[in-house]
Amino acid sequence: MDCIEAIMNRRSCRSFLDKKVEEDKILKILECATYAPSPANKQPWEFTVVLDREYGKRLKEESEKTKAYLASRSGWKWLESFDLDFVTQAPVLIVVTGDPSKNGAEQFLNEPGKCYVDACSAAIQNMCLAAHSLGLGSLWYTLYEKESAKEIFGVDKDPVGIVCIGYPAAPPGVTRRKSLEEKVRFIR
Repeated sequence: MDCIEAIMNRRSCRSFLDKKVEEDKILKILECATYAPSPANKQPWEFTVVLDREYGKRLKEESEKTKAYLASRSGWKWLESFDLDFVTQAPVLIVVTGDPSKNGAEQFLNEPGKCYVDACSAAIQNMCLAAHSLGLGSLWYTLYEKESAKEIFGVDKDPVGIVCIGYPAAPPGVTRRKSLEEKVRFIR
């Protein structure tokens, strides 16, 4: 699959088949993640691969609490009915954690960045694109409290995101993208 085709056609998957993902595909996805750019090539990511669905159940329970809290704080009515079943359907969850001590030179700026998070985000995007090119569905998941995720998955670093991976139960829907005119400005 061509890179541009993968970028233009990848969508978040929220419905997975009850079908095991082959280990060689999981390893290829992880290898692609490690090719993401990172500040000073610090490669601040770590990956916890979760194949036991009991962890997905625990994550969903905690995420339901987070969802209720966010719905009450935001006033977003749609959030109350947002279905989280995909968290327990996905046969693979990959917890992507970042090491805050592995920032680049930006840590010495007057307003230091958190480029370790940016690098982990690039790794997550690589994972989603690799999954798509292998015929799998994926979803970049962040609807959880970080401390709860640390406890559930036994990680001690910053859980930047959880990637849900599996064979899609149905083709993902089309999502509207804003036009370039709405989002791009050239300085000449």
